[in-house]
Amino acid sequence: MSERRRRQALSRRVLGGLALALLAVLVVLVGSGWLDRALDLVGADEGVPEPIGEVAQAQPTLQLSAVADPGGDEAAVRIAVLAQDRLDGEGTALLLPTATVVDVPGHGTFPLGEAHALGGAPLTAVTVANLLGIRIDASATISTSGWAALLDTLGGVEVTVRTQLVDLDGRVRFEPGAQVLDGERAAEYLTLTAEGEAELDALPRVQQVLGAVLDAVSEDPTLVDRWLAMELADGRAAIETDDPELLQVVLVELALARQADRMTTWTLPVAPLGSGRDAGYRPDADRTNELVADRFAAARSGGEVTGGRDVQILNGNGVPRVGQQVAERLADGGYRVILTGNADRFTYETTRIVLHDSSEAQLAVGRDVQARLGVGELELAATPGSVVDITIVVGADFPPDR
Repeated sequence: MSERRRRQALSRRVLGGLALALLAVLVVLVGSGWLDRALDLVGADEGVPEPIGEVAQAQPTLQLSAVADPGGDEAAVRIAVLAQDRLDGEGTALLLPTATVVDVPGHGTFPLGEAHALGGAPLTAVTVANLLGIRIDASATISTSGWAALLDTLGGVEVTVRTQLVDLDGRVRFEPGAQVLDGERAAEYLTLTAEGEAELDALPRVQQVLGAVLDAVSEDPTLVDRWLAMELADGRAAIETDDPELLQVVLVELALARQADRMTTWTLPVAPLGSGRDAGYRPDADRTNELVADRFAAARSGGEVTGGRDVQILNGNGVPRVGQQVAERLADGGYRVILTGNADRFTYETTRIVLHDSSEAQLAVGRDVQARLGVGELELAATPGSVVDITIVVGADFPPDR
């Protein structure tokens, strides 16, 4: 064989070996999923994180409450609504001052945090949904010990304390400056309202801790699984939630949005009712509506029918907390419960759905209320005009499965 032919044969063997090696590498990449992930990275819009999980909503919302450990005041000390808009990739954390005075359905007017003491997470969720006019898809409650346990898994939380913080007993709890806090100290930093401090002044600390949590989740999404499985020393779950899957979805998607600089933290627009640490707040309705329209558009509740949806609920059967049950059935329909109380008597046999407007649109709303409650008779108010669009006098036929 000539020298030229030997070189050609050698070249063919080398090229054949390289082709086989490349084929083997491709098989490994395809089998492991790396090729698909690489193609996703090349073709994806890096500014809009891909949705996680099977949650169907365009903007899933999670209400997150911090409460004291059992044995203390059952009122919520911190409340936030977390939402991820899957259409534009924007994440939102809305901090709600717990001293905001609102109507708690079925109970009357109270500071928002008291809703948890009156009816736990379900009543808090209904109250928040009613206040904002949005869906609350899931709720989660974490006690002080729960926060301490969760934050300990992060190996410390780095915060910047803006001013010296003194508790109600006069003890200095935090000195100014940048510092790393362990879980117990970070939980205290999150929930403390210091001596002489208004609640609004304490909310930036919630933003710091929440940011540290989401940063950790963006680096290791399996953290959420560990938190959901975590139990405290007394056997309680570190996180008490009615929908673990949705909680995981919202936290992971928000973490990715924050990583892509597409998450914003807001505070509920309020105005003070007085002065001093114990002063409450009232919601600024116009600014709240603007904020909700901008940041929670895909989570706004409502249906196909149009018409006024401001509701008054009156207890006409004497069943405790029946107004809360009615509000829960109306919660995803865009209704705003603005007045609750007792009827003139507790002997109503049939629920009355009183319309204060005789238009066809309002009649359609009345029928929608009737369908959601499963009971009730429609009637037109004797004297038109009211601060509400519908008055529901709850009778002995509600709930229908009673």
